[in-house]
Amino acid sequence: MGDVVLLTGGTGFLGTEVAARLLRRADLEIVALVLASSDDDAVHLSRRAWWHRPELREALGTRIHAVAGDVAEPHLGLDPARHGDLLDRVTQIVHTAADLRADASVQELRATNVDGVANVLEFARSAEGIERVVHVSTAYVAGRRRGSVSEDDLTGEFGFATAYEQTKYEAERLVREAASQLPISIVRPSMIVGDSRTGVIKTFNTFYVPLRLFLSGRLRIVPARRSLRVNIVPVDYVADAIVRLMFDPAGAGLTFHLTTPTDELPTAGEVIAFARRWARDRLDVRLPSPLFLPVGSRAWGRIGRVLAPYFRERRRFRRDHTDEVLGPTVPDWHDYLPILLDQATAHGFLHRSDRTVHEQAAFRMASRHLPVSFVDVDEDGAKKRRSAAVLRGEITSATAALRAMGVGYGSRVAIVGSNSTRYLVADIAIGLSGGVSVPLYSTAPPDDLADVLRRSRAELLFVGTNAVMNRIDELSTTVPIISFCTDQPSAHRDVVSWTSFLAKGEHAELPAFSPVGPDDLATIRYTSGTTGPPKGVAFTHAQLRWMAETIASLIPWSARVRPARYLSFLPMSHVVEGILGAYSPYDLPAPVEITFLGDLRRVAATLPAVRPTVFFSVPRLYQKVWEGLGRSRIGARYQRMSEGRLRRLLRPVVRRRLLRRTGLDACVQLMVGSAPVDEELLRSFRELGVEIHDAYGLTEAPLVALNRLGRNRIGTVGELLPETQIRVADDGEVLVRGPQVMVGYVEEDHQPFRGGWLSTGDLGHVDEGWLVIDGRKKDLLKTAYGKYVQASKIEMLLRRIPLVADAMVVGEGRPFCTALLWTDDIGGTAAIDRAVLEVNRRLSHPEQVKRWAVLRNDLSIERGELTANLKLKRHRLEARFRGAIESLYEGHPAAPIKAVDREEVRT
Repeated sequence: MGDVVLLTGGTGFLGTEVAARLLRRADLEIVALVLASSDDDAVHLSRRAWWHRPELREALGTRIHAVAGDVAEPHLGLDPARHGDLLDRVTQIVHTAADLRADASVQELRATNVDGVANVLEFARSAEGIERVVHVSTAYVAGRRRGSVSEDDLTGEFGFATAYEQTKYEAERLVREAASQLPISIVRPSMIVGDSRTGVIKTFNTFYVPLRLFLSGRLRIVPARRSLRVNIVPVDYVADAIVRLMFDPAGAGLTFHLTTPTDELPTAGEVIAFARRWARDRLDVRLPSPLFLPVGSRAWGRIGRVLAPYFRERRRFRRDHTDEVLGPTVPDWHDYLPILLDQATAHGFLHRSDRTVHEQAAFRMASRHLPVSFVDVDEDGAKKRRSAAVLRGEITSATAALRAMGVGYGSRVAIVGSNSTRYLVADIAIGLSGGVSVPLYSTAPPDDLADVLRRSRAELLFVGTNAVMNRIDELSTTVPIISFCTDQPSAHRDVVSWTSFLAKGEHAELPAFSPVGPDDLATIRYTSGTTGPPKGVAFTHAQLRWMAETIASLIPWSARVRPARYLSFLPMSHVVEGILGAYSPYDLPAPVEITFLGDLRRVAATLPAVRPTVFFSVPRLYQKVWEGLGRSRIGARYQRMSEGRLRRLLRPVVRRRLLRRTGLDACVQLMVGSAPVDEELLRSFRELGVEIHDAYGLTEAPLVALNRLGRNRIGTVGELLPETQIRVADDGEVLVRGPQVMVGYVEEDHQPFRGGWLSTGDLGHVDEGWLVIDGRKKDLLKTAYGKYVQASKIEMLLRRIPLVADAMVVGEGRPFCTALLWTDDIGGTAAIDRAVLEVNRRLSHPEQVKRWAVLRNDLSIERGELTANLKLKRHRLEARFRGAIESLYEGHPAAPIKAVDREEVRT
């Protein structure tokens, strides 16, 4: 039988890193003692704590066993049978459990930090074959002592700055007394920071507090000497040392300072100077140098009391045992400090919690330090402010109501409606109850909704739009229906009103955590169906959280640390709004105001009132903004003028007016995606001084690449997101692998993966690190003459034609290409004809549009001809306009370009 290691504090930051290293050793079993009421809860809490460690989660139940216990209780809180079994089997103990609360009293901390140590030692004495006990102490058991501190020293005569220091000192005295009976190694790390190779850390501790304030522009005075040595050590060094000492005979009976040699430590002045240069180069932020003034910790209040031990370092920790057994090498701070800063700013210095995105939203709604607020804008444009406290109360009631209705772990709950705080409440409550959300498009007809309800196996349906509610009797389903419409339901069938629904959960309390883990299914998002029946795309809780954190990290740092405003207007059923936009605001390290717009058609009127901090939209909106500029006198004049001095002088005036009029003047980054965007449009905006950053994603991988601020390359869709990889297959298709890639389609036999890589269906290539999308694989039309034509390329050129609202090219299996052109001005067909001829001159012979039909623009989302993000549904349009298409080919051989016959069709 191999070794069995009892690990306390395994769900903490250091304990997790130790567990990961123990797992790498073959023939070793880990028993993780977790503060929980049952073993099932212990497993659940371990899965949560090891969110970013999938290898630990996968080992649960095989090589890692999470057991419920409490070091502060006799027998470690274990039941007699489990206690006896572990006494017979445990060969090593690593005790990392500690109460780190800065605001707790000595008496409160003693329960874990002193009594807990006594109980661990008693367990070790009673065990049959203990080979090593590693006790994690702290270098700060030295208290207020100055000068040289050896590893063998332990005295409390100089007093302690914090209750934590005092209790860790008392605990180490107990351990030293037991050293005559047990093979003990004591390790004393200094201030533990993130991993030197990845920067990963769970709690941004005292080392990070001044850095956060400085990088946010709020640290003008550092209450310390410039020459102060900052006593930091990376967690990987500490965890590696603990595991080595546990199995090294030379480590028994000794104490080890796991610290960086004093002469190799950075000074406070060096850390701030380094961070200042790094912020300039990495964040494009220029910060003034602060004043170093050791005014004392009281000037900083509570934070000062926490930082006091670290701002008065006047001692040297000797490493005699450490150097002899482990060697003198410690990671160089010059190498790992930029990695720590990258990680810290990416996460906004927000602690890495165990929370799902739904729990994070509810948590932020209770925050006073980083508050969130909400505004509803209804279909008539009326605004209603709603407090976070009220919404959190509704979430609490809704979660309890769902549980009362039988919704629990894995239950699938559909939701269809306009964007609103009620939609948010329903969505968060589904997640907190353990359910799986199934958002549906509110523009889909009843038959399509019923089909998705059936295929998704939804047990409940939320409806929050009158358009659906008015046809609810046509919906062929028996699932219970809850209305979150602002009007009372008028349907003949039984529908539970919002008020009645919330009443089912009155006087409930928000659960501490939902019954889900990182790898559990969180949501099913259905594709918009541009090329066929919608498919259900599955994402886990880990994926939703990764996307929320990553999207928040992509916002420029200077904007992330200031109060932000966000407008939610794209359909919540779409992955861009419902995943990327819905959850990321709660990971911003600043106050946030979120406005929900109930009617997409009112976005132009609502933007000036919101003035969002960041803005993402489909290409059509930016096209309308540019067209609107041309309808103003000064804008039209600017667009007609040739480049010259007068146009350059007019440019800043036009830019300011355009941004102010559209409500985009406070936006730090404009983004576009969800459909191909016209490069000429982007260049026109750039010439005006407005950068629009193209992005790329798909339902199956919501965001893959994005043009970043300051690195915007028009003609590309940007640089890859963190942890994301792409590969271009031999046939030119872009393949993607990363944390945002779906688990798979639900209820589908065919899965679009090639050896673990997602087949995107897009053709593309990489140009010096930027991804370029060349078109859709399915957009390749093969004519009757065997020529391949990229339809999207031609359609892009046709959409540039003034008066053309949209275009669709037809040609698969046909002798030549034709097009359907939709216009809002059917009287302008002659101008369209001339423009098509001009487009054809820019195309190869197989690409040229030989005939076309001009149609009145009545394309509709409601009829299923357009997706929610305004893309054409080809199969629907081909069916509706079959007669018009056939008429373009009837009796006509492939004619030369000069003999174009135009077919006008009025509908």
